[in-house]
Amino acid sequence: MAIPNEHDYHLTSIGPCLRLVEAEGLLPVLQQAMPGWPIERCSALPEAPEICVWQHPDGYWQEAPALPQGALLDTDVGTACSVVADLAGAFLHRHPELVGLHCGSVELNGQLVIFPDAHRAGKSTLTSAFAAAGCRVFGDDVLALNPEGEGIALGVAPRLRLPVPEALSVDFQHFVACHLGPFDERYGYLNLSSSQLAAHGDRSPLGAVLLIDRDPTLTAPQLTRLQPGDGLWQLLQQNFAEHESDQALMDRFLPLLQRLPCFLLRYSDAYEAALWLAQRWEGQPFSADRQQGQSLASAERAEVPALPLDDARYWHTSPAAFEWSLGDELFVIGQNGGDIHRMNATSRAVWALLQHEPMNLQELSETLVAFFERASLPQVTRDVAQLLANLAKAGLLHSVEAEVDRMTE
Repeated sequence: MAIPNEHDYHLTSIGPCLRLVEAEGLLPVLQQAMPGWPIERCSALPEAPEICVWQHPDGYWQEAPALPQGALLDTDVGTACSVVADLAGAFLHRHPELVGLHCGSVELNGQLVIFPDAHRAGKSTLTSAFAAAGCRVFGDDVLALNPEGEGIALGVAPRLRLPVPEALSVDFQHFVACHLGPFDERYGYLNLSSSQLAAHGDRSPLGAVLLIDRDPTLTAPQLTRLQPGDGLWQLLQQNFAEHESDQALMDRFLPLLQRLPCFLLRYSDAYEAALWLAQRWEGQPFSADRQQGQSLASAERAEVPALPLDDARYWHTSPAAFEWSLGDELFVIGQNGGDIHRMNATSRAVWALLQHEPMNLQELSETLVAFFERASLPQVTRDVAQLLANLAKAGLLHSVEAEVDRMTE
């Protein structure tokens, strides 16, 4: 019986964690996918490490804590993508003092600008475009954040979806063609130098949160200053800190966001936007074309039916709620956990009124209309009915109808 050719590997900050069985052909691909995170062969372990990859007739078979049943992967690059993701997870698991953010991150003037994941916004393309614009990349997918508010690079190269859209800048397409490392029909890693890609463990302080929106109709990039809560909300939604409670995450992120500016970058071409923003960021970059206005709207809405517009119950806040204030916004969560509710100035006013005394839908709506002179009572009533339903569903409000009845007898 033939003894399988297996080798174990050690990674900085994790230790021995990877085994390749008859799969040595994958090693060069991994080394190019994570050039800033050295992989060193180590002595054979008595027990299989956390992540194992076997050669398979149809590609590779991988097992890892995130893949307890295993998974068949058909290409070298696809397997490398999966292994890199598991290595990032292992690194964060070994270092619970860190929070993993799902974001792109680039260094501008000695500070990190991070852009959390947004649906189909193209953060990997934008990260690669910043590299083409001469900026040092900390990552296009995961960034570790320490308690001091510094971003820590993992040393993983940006991964682009292929083919690169023809509509993108010719200069960017040329950059990709000259720096394309291992690739398959779906994805390709960029081969960046040590000056273009931060090594594993490199640190840099956070400088700004950048929310991104790709709009092919724009003729020039646009930068808009946002409320700090927009950045906090994205960081809360895009993190891998499963070992931390929502309260702990709020305590971690809130001091950071109180000093960290947040912007919305809208653009058509990623490379043009990266060049434009890199030039704009020189000196004092924290300015924008306009300040985002506020509207009369309720908090972040869940799929909860609104209260009937004739609902006469009186509502009061739950004494078990936790609160965090950031600018004009308030973030609230129940004592037993659950969703974090983000309240703008209007819904925060409702929360404050209900903390002071029980009120019903009609009283709340009339009070708000008296404060917001241009607001219409029907629209405010609909917004408040939705807000009350959301908060009651989350256990942050309770009806005190019976108590009010006794008080008026």
